[in-house]
Amino acid sequence: MDKDLELLHQKIDFLTEQVLETQRRQQALEELWKDLTPVMTDLFNTAVQELDEISPYFGYEDLIHLLKKVLRNIRSLTALFEHIESAQDFVRDMTPLSKEIFDDVLQRLDALEEKGYFTFMKAAFGVFDNIVTNYSEEDVRLLGENITSILDTVKEATQPEVMRSIRNAVAIYRDIEVEIPDKMSTFALIKQMLDPEVRRSLGTGLSILKKVSENLEKYSNNTE
Repeated sequence: MDKDLELLHQKIDFLTEQVLETQRRQQALEELWKDLTPVMTDLFNTAVQELDEISPYFGYEDLIHLLKKVLRNIRSLTALFEHIESAQDFVRDMTPLSKEIFDDVLQRLDALEEKGYFTFMKAAFGVFDNIVTNYSEEDVRLLGENITSILDTVKEATQPEVMRSIRNAVAIYRDIEVEIPDKMSTFALIKQMLDPEVRRSLGTGLSILKKVSENLEKYSNNTE
């Protein structure tokens, strides 16, 4: 009998606790509702005011038409979302590769800067600026018309035998020490002409001039 009474008291206590918990929850909900009511009222009034401003341009039939259009094109929208997801996956997969490419480009630019490419390009731009400043459009046009002849001349001048002759001439000129007199009498000039070395040098020079003259005449005839 005592055990039954004890069990009954436990059930009554449990039910009492449940009733009190329910009352506490109801009171909390009432307080929450009391706090939310002004906020919801303000939101409702704001929504009414905003909708009233657009009411001349938007009606319920427009909303229904929009919903129908969305539902009619739901497959197209689904395909669009799938494409967007695929693009996001592609960007996510490409991000590490793009970073690697960007780092490689930076390394190559650093290497070019260390070698002086950018300094050279800056100096080259200065040269081009001087050309534009000091030469007219007509000068550039004439240069374009004669560029082939200029390149042919440069090509001929850069042949190995020509460059070798130029180097030898420069070396000889650098090693020769000649004292040029301020005045020379005719007798002194004739005396030097009697020197075999002088006559041989003059003969060599005259032979070179003769060959140059003959080649110039042949070149002029060929170009005509």
